[in-house]
Amino acid sequence: MPIFEYKCSTCNKISEFLEQPGKKVKHSCPHCGGKNLAKQISTFAPMVKEGQSKKCHGCTDNACPHAGL
Repeated sequence: MPIFEYKCSTCNKISEFLEQPGKKVKHSCPHCGGKNLAKQISTFAPMVKEGQSKKCHGCTDNACPHAGL
């Protein structure tokens, strides 16, 4: 099941929810109970094969915590 992130408009915290594809579920914020959540665009962490760089594929500068790996 995919994991989706939602941002609460009441407390501005982001929460993750597991969702079954094709099912519409109305979530509420686990932090404040708010009902107005907006789905966020999130990145994914690709699997890296042995021998390849262990850096994120999205690292563009040395500010990334993975840049030194």
